[in-house]
Amino acid sequence: MPATRLARLRRRARRVLVIEAVALAAMLPAGVIAIFLIVGLAGFGGWRADLAALIGLGLALRHAITHYRPPAPEAADRRIERDSHLPHRPLAALGDEPALAGAAPLWEAHRARTDRALATARVGLPRPDFAAHDPFALRFLLLLGVIAAWIAAGSQAGSRLAASVEFTSPFARPGLAVQAWITPPRWAGATPRLIGAGTDKVTALAGSTLAIIVTGAGNAAPAAWIGGKALGFAGIGTGSFRAQQTLDRSTTLSIGPFWNRIARKTITVIAPTPPRIGFAAPPAPTPAARRVGLAWRGSSRYGLTRLGLMLRPVEAPGGVADRAALPVAKPQGEDFAGSARLDLLASPLAGMKVAATLEAVNRDGQTGSSAPAQLILPAPALHDPTARALEAIRQALERGTPGRAALGARLRSLAAAPPGKLTPETRAALARFAAGFGPKTPDYAQAEAGLWTLVQRAELGTAYEATRQLDAAAQALRHELSRELSHPMSGQKTAPSRFRQLMQRLDRAMQARQDATPRSARGDQAQQAAQRAAIDRLAHQIRQELASGQTAQAERDMARLRQMLNRLTAPQASGSAAAQQQQQQRQAAARRLAAIMRGEAKLMDRTARRDAMPAPGGQPALPAQPGAAGLAQSQEGLRSQLAAAARAMQGAGLPGQSTLGQGELAMTAARNALGTGDIPAALSGERQAIAALQQAAGALAAMAGQSPAGGGQVAAGQNAAGGEGAFGNQNASDVSLGKAGQHSTARQIENALIRRDQTPDLPAEAHRYYGRLLGGE
Repeated sequence: MPATRLARLRRRARRVLVIEAVALAAMLPAGVIAIFLIVGLAGFGGWRADLAALIGLGLALRHAITHYRPPAPEAADRRIERDSHLPHRPLAALGDEPALAGAAPLWEAHRARTDRALATARVGLPRPDFAAHDPFALRFLLLLGVIAAWIAAGSQAGSRLAASVEFTSPFARPGLAVQAWITPPRWAGATPRLIGAGTDKVTALAGSTLAIIVTGAGNAAPAAWIGGKALGFAGIGTGSFRAQQTLDRSTTLSIGPFWNRIARKTITVIAPTPPRIGFAAPPAPTPAARRVGLAWRGSSRYGLTRLGLMLRPVEAPGGVADRAALPVAKPQGEDFAGSARLDLLASPLAGMKVAATLEAVNRDGQTGSSAPAQLILPAPALHDPTARALEAIRQALERGTPGRAALGARLRSLAAAPPGKLTPETRAALARFAAGFGPKTPDYAQAEAGLWTLVQRAELGTAYEATRQLDAAAQALRHELSRELSHPMSGQKTAPSRFRQLMQRLDRAMQARQDATPRSARGDQAQQAAQRAAIDRLAHQIRQELASGQTAQAERDMARLRQMLNRLTAPQASGSAAAQQQQQQRQAAARRLAAIMRGEAKLMDRTARRDAMPAPGGQPALPAQPGAAGLAQSQEGLRSQLAAAARAMQGAGLPGQSTLGQGELAMTAARNALGTGDIPAALSGERQAIAALQQAAGALAAMAGQSPAGGGQVAAGQNAAGGEGAFGNQNASDVSLGKAGQHSTARQIENALIRRDQTPDLPAEAHRYYGRLLGGE
């Protein structure tokens, strides 16, 4: 018999013997478990049954361990011989040796016969001798008892077994109950949250309050610990106690000692996070160069209480930062977004290059900031020399250089000999301010506000008081309508008599400023009358929309009314000479822009015709590179004209310079594209240039309260954001090409063809058709 086969049989035999020995030793513990199951299924479980079962099982296991006997080493061979029916113990003969010399052949024959007998050796399955250890067959009686108890329990068998293995402390109080909840901080605006009985892990916001109420505790509250420290309970009634704890870090709550644990909770405290905010688009001055357009978006898990814009001077790191408030719109969940057009002409940083940063504050007072964005703030258009000198002093005060002593000397010199004509009241106010300006007094905020008031008084002249009254009247009307808009369902409506008083006050203030303004600077009387009528109609329309429940439309109309009132209260130049000079500069700039716009439109027509020029003999169109050099030269000439116009407008302090810079870049791109023969790219650049020219013309028109001369919806500029119209609408005038009147039928048809010809993704055949209709040079 091979040695490997014999070794394998011996290992198997030893395993069978061990199983039989363990089975015999486990008879008593198995009997205890069977009795426990019978008692549990019968519904007699409880802590007493559990305790008895544990004691009995412990004793049975101890008996099993002490009476367990591992099989002897030779028992494996005997088991192999018995299961294989091998007589005369052949395995024992394998280790024998012959005693007589010369008996080797006989011994080998004996070994060979033994190997043949062992070739069929095997080991059977375990067969514990239960009958020898259980002569009365109690094992079957217990098995029948378990089956009968299970059948008797029926559908309650599972619940009874679960109840029987659930150990209930003998020290537990039957009527004791614990309730716990977490109340978030007041600023979070959330409701208290109950902690369920089966909840072991809880999350809470930092600053929350944990409250615990124990009822049915008898004369004393149970012991409790939080974070390793004892939690004190206060009595609130017979057998009832209450405890509170502010949560500022993660901790563990334990109620009851380890041998009678009532509750154990792991509380994870989460610190609040500040809001996240960023610019949705780079901030930039509006086309009229009077306001700064902003758009933002962000998210805040804990609401918003304040939005603001922080402005820091880039070229004066030691300067004082300025702030502006932003409207807080209702968030959509955690996300929020908004936009605004801020009038920052009163800022001491007006005209400077600044780094703008958005700031959002949540209900916890945490502040989130955006990445800074640089821009040049619009500067107030000041024509009075004294006003310009005071504005220079105000900006120097903001920068911190030179010192206040030098600025005080400049103020006193300016008060003694103002370069411009001042009213007696303004001159006296300037003298008082200069006399009181010292190294430390007044403080920065008072000094800056006083200087800005003097700038306005010097610029407005006799119209200053009338302008203040107009501003107050417009503010009163805005406040009254905003109050109705913010509480549309409260029933607190403005009485008709009160509304008439507000409109009459506004009308009187407008007339008073008109009378105080020099005749040469008053502007178009009919247009101003129409402006007053438009404000009156829009205000009545807002009230009607609120009365009919059209809140969304009322909000949109309210935004239009704010724009109209802002333009209405905008400062106007006072001196007749300054007004005439401003008007002449504006008209000259408008004429130059109109001429450049017409030239660019004609160049775009020539470029489009070259793109669609057919090859001789009816062949397919050839590449458009040849002959484009002349178009590139024409584009360069127009770019030079635009650069000169931009410099002139900058020197005159006219708006629209930023858009002209964009137009110059677009013309440069178009020139480069024409030089390489890339006609589609050239057309795109020419459209962008015309759009920029239209915006600049709209800014000039908005400054004068008129429609742009020679500017409007041309080519790609037809949807561009132009200047603000006189009545709060976007500039929607048409460009004037040639000598035909702006409202003539021929000009309207020509404008319609131009707009259709510049539709994006228009087929080439349609471009050629519109080109033939429009004609050529």
